[in-house]
Amino acid sequence: MFSAFRRQAVLAVAVLLVLSPVAARAQDAVYSPSELDVQPRLTSQEMTARQLARSYPTALQRAGVTGTVNIQFVVDASGKVDAGSIRVMSSTQAQLAEAAKGIVPEIRFRPGEVKGKPVASMVLLPIVYK
Repeated sequence: MFSAFRRQAVLAVAVLLVLSPVAARAQDAVYSPSELDVQPRLTSQEMTARQLARSYPTALQRAGVTGTVNIQFVVDASGKVDAGSIRVMSSTQAQLAEAAKGIVPEIRFRPGEVKGKPVASMVLLPIVYK
């Protein structure tokens, strides 16, 4: 009798160990834009514009240097940028790329949605300094 109970307990633990990584992967899934029912959106365009203006390097702005930074990152299910996911895809100026990388974690979004639920999703954002 004890051995039958023990076998069931061991089996239950084994099932939990096998299923736990699957559940974790499902929660950590990052969706591409084409997989989303609703795309992530800025919570405030005005606030984001102020943040980006503040990040514009003063020396470049005074010199009239403009440019575009295409930056990719993950917006999590709460609308926050995952700072570890930030990647500069292209930039016309290295200093602008650094400025954009520094400000992106402060930008807030309404998260993307799948079947009415907020999910983590990949975002490609062009940031134009002019």
